[in-house]
Amino acid sequence: MTLLGTLKEGLFKTAEGMISDEELLDQQQALLQSVLPQLLEQAKRLEQEEDDLQSAAQEIANCDQEELSEARQKLITADAEIDSKKRLVAELRKHLEGKEAEIEAGNEKKQVYLDEIREAEKIREECRGWTSSEISVLKGMSTVVTNTKHD
Repeated sequence: MTLLGTLKEGLFKTAEGMISDEELLDQQQALLQSVLPQLLEQAKRLEQEEDDLQSAAQEIANCDQEELSEARQKLITADAEIDSKKRLVAELRKHLEGKEAEIEAGNEKKQVYLDEIREAEKIREECRGWTSSEISVLKGMSTVVTNTKHD
């Protein structure tokens, strides 16, 4: 009886352990079911990508190596030319910025000089003398004014 009781108790503990294991497995299965479709899709995409890359590698291996070498050299040359052109463009931009700054400074100086010229012309007009023709006209006017006063 004691042996049977101990065996029964051991079986109950094992059954309880199996129930908790089943709950744990159910939780893990639910987790896997939420992630598994995405992982399967990603695996399918990666297999397709692998096939594409293997095809490309096979194509490259089967192509004319001399032609491939020439294409690589042309690509290297083109890259070098692009880098050279980029440096030239950067240099020209710098030069252009310098010229624009010079033009702006020149425009500012021009405006200052124009203002000074206007001021000088204004002063010259204020300080100018009378020309002989202006004096003659004024004399003629004064004689007319004097004659009209005597009348």
